Amino acid sequence: MRTSLLRALTACLLVGCSAAPTGKDAGTDAGGSDEVIFNVSGTARVHPTAEGFLADAGLDAGLLGLTVRVEEPLKVALSNPDGVFSTQTLDATGRFEAKNLSSLDIQLGVAAGIFDPTDAGTRVVRSATILFDVALQNDKPTKDVTGTAYAVPVAFHDKLTAAVTEAKIRMITGANDKPNLFEAGFILGRVVDAQGKPMAGAKISPTPAALVSGFFYPTADLSGVGPSTSSNGLFIYVHTGDAVNTFRFTVDQQPSYNQRNAGARKDACVVIDVYPGLVAP
Repeated sequence: MRTSLLRALTACLLVGCSAAPTGKDAGTDAGGSDEVIFNVSGTARVHPTAEGFLADAGLDAGLLGLTVRVEEPLKVALSNPDGVFSTQTLDATGRFEAKNLSSLDIQLGVAAGIFDPTDAGTRVVRSATILFDVALQNDKPTKDVTGTAYAVPVAFHDKLTAAVTEAKIRMITGANDKPNLFEAGFILGRVVDAQGKPMAGAKISPTPAALVSGFFYPTADLSGVGPSTSSNGLFIYVHTGDAVNTFRFTVDQQPSYNQRNAGARKDACVVIDVYPGLVAP
């Protein structure tokens, strides 16, 4: 029962891809309880593909004044205030941190979410990036965790919506009748190689297989979609605009890429970098 609950709630923020923990061991053992006290740090940045799009369009890519939170995804999904470990307003450095976290407080993982504190919806769509995934690592944090939290600008979201097309999104969402990716709920994925370079020609193979019709591969110029990843490595999964749905996926015919758990729900953006092995490039 507990396993089913965890899987069902995973998609409320982000599932399926995480950066492996790096940094110095924070292995403070507390009285034989297997508790580890650890720190979280990282940098917020605009999604790499979005940076180029914004530059070409002459749009501002700044994150100054946005909010970044370090959080426990399951607790946040359950509206438990104990799941928020730190909240910061981003400055020009984009740095964020949370100190002295206990592994005993971690159930699903550690995430960093980025959003506009005014909820104006004119700068970024609310997104979340998991920095440590208990399921992927098969353990709770045993050392400091660091990683990158990606922001998804509204203009980039709108470009991706146009690439997939509103008509296809409405067809997938059916009676829920959602006009764009965020309202439908979507995964913004990127397949990268061991050096972190986007990989062209990749295809996602989901389980159950019927979900394959919800996957799209934006072309290099973001003007439409193709049969597999282009030079930007991007893939998009469009959700139904309904409650949480979870599934698994692999990169087709690429055994070095481990199977991932994933999920989506309406009004949410999940950002995933899919890389070979367990350690992020």
